[in-house]
Amino acid sequence: MSLVLEGGCLCGAVRFHVNQAPVRTFVCHCTFCQRMTGSAFYANSVFPVQAVEFNAGEVRKYEHTSDVSGKKVYVEFCPVCGTTIGLTYERWPDFRAVSRGCYDNPKAVDITSNIWTQSAQSGVALPADVDCFERARLTQEGEPEHPSKYLKPVMAG
Repeated sequence: MSLVLEGGCLCGAVRFHVNQAPVRTFVCHCTFCQRMTGSAFYANSVFPVQAVEFNAGEVRKYEHTSDVSGKKVYVEFCPVCGTTIGLTYERWPDFRAVSRGCYDNPKAVDITSNIWTQSAQSGVALPADVDCFERARLTQEGEPEHPSKYLKPVMAG
């Protein structure tokens, strides 16, 4: 799939370019993502690190230790406006998440799954026909988890 994604932060100081489809695009409902965004969830796309090219500005990093894996998660943000541009991971050093809301056209990538739905806030609708995982897609040992798939949207709660 040939896809060009461009985007940036709220103030425009940080800009990026990606010319390949994401490995996956998902919504995370974990409590870390809720705190990081100040919202109910975090929508992001995962790419190989080298696929994302920053062509304006630079990002700052905030280091957080995951309470589940014990590994570092690095929140990358614009130092001017504070927009979360994405995440990098100690556990998966070859991958970078990019915030879906930072794309110039967020609808260019489809959401393929929802993770950590056990932490989803009340009032959030889990979509029909999309893989929904109670926790992560993989166990701590790297084994795949089994998703639920709903026939119609289901309210979290």
